[in-house]
Amino acid sequence: MSSLENFAKDENAKSNRVAWRDKTSENKQAWEEAMLGVDKGYALSVIARWLQKEKECPLSIHTIRHQLRETHDQKSG
Repeated sequence: MSSLENFAKDENAKSNRVAWRDKTSENKQAWEEAMLGVDKGYALSVIARWLQKEKECPLSIHTIRHQLRETHDQKSG
């Protein structure tokens, strides 16, 4: 049984996934609007539902909320 480090070296798998917010210019605009909503103090769950319902974001509410928080923290800090 190998260690995670050895397994990872041999695996050669790379993530080619592109974040939903980076896939199209419309998604980027929606994400920027969502970040403005965070700055204005809107609840993350409200923003997440808006992204799902109005902008057809396929991610779960939990994932969107986490990514909003993470993006906002990176911008702020």
